[in-house]
Amino acid sequence: MLPRLIATDLDGTLLSPSGELTARTVAALQAATDAGITVVFASGRPPFIAAREIEAAGRGVQYGVMANGTIVCTLPDATTLHSVSFDAPVAIDAVRALRAHDPAIGVALATDRGFTAEAGFRERMPIDPGGDSVPDALVGHDGATVAIKLLAFHPTRTAHELIAELPAVLGPDLVVAHMGADAVEVAPAGADKGIGLQWLLAHLGIDGAEALVFGDEINDLPMFAVAGRRVAVANAHPAVSDAADEVTESNADDGVARHIERLLSHA
Repeated sequence: MLPRLIATDLDGTLLSPSGELTARTVAALQAATDAGITVVFASGRPPFIAAREIEAAGRGVQYGVMANGTIVCTLPDATTLHSVSFDAPVAIDAVRALRAHDPAIGVALATDRGFTAEAGFRERMPIDPGGDSVPDALVGHDGATVAIKLLAFHPTRTAHELIAELPAVLGPDLVVAHMGADAVEVAPAGADKGIGLQWLLAHLGIDGAEALVFGDEINDLPMFAVAGRRVAVANAHPAVSDAADEVTESNADDGVARHIERLLSHA
């Protein structure tokens, strides 16, 4: 039986290793939509950093669980349906705590005053967010009230090492999650892809058992806990593969598209 909803991660899962949405993948997403399946992009990226992929998908995507679950929106228009508040002063205090812990930690910060990123951030991103690197990402956010994104990275430690290390530094009111690149996202407690997907399912009147999710990284595991069917791509982190019901081909081999094609061929 076909799922009523498909939610898929982008980087490392739906997109090719070069960060492209292939023609085969676009066709599969649109075929799923035409079969009556609701298709959701579930990404660490906020909508504006996934604009190219959203446009390429066309009618193949209808909703987004974006920014690691802090924004749930319609697509392609990115109208917010639900968001998790992240006060800018809390994010700024978190940056100061990270720097006090280890001055080598770099950050990128997006607030209602703009976006700033320190040297080393852009090289870690699947696409260039634009703008120049700055010496201090806190400069320019005076008077900000809302934080949209807080990302942290380290010149010698991996994202997985930071995920293990930083929660003790930041305390229980903030969570640290993988963002699909060699950096981590800091967000309010209670924000992750699983919680965002759960909100969307309730909003649409769809039971979690009727949802199929695709992922490759540990920030996808909260989605796996919500959905009835879980598929990892072959290049996934071992913890994700272990949590999956099935493993499809890698993102280099259009694994998500191939799995959707097989589903539709047996419908």
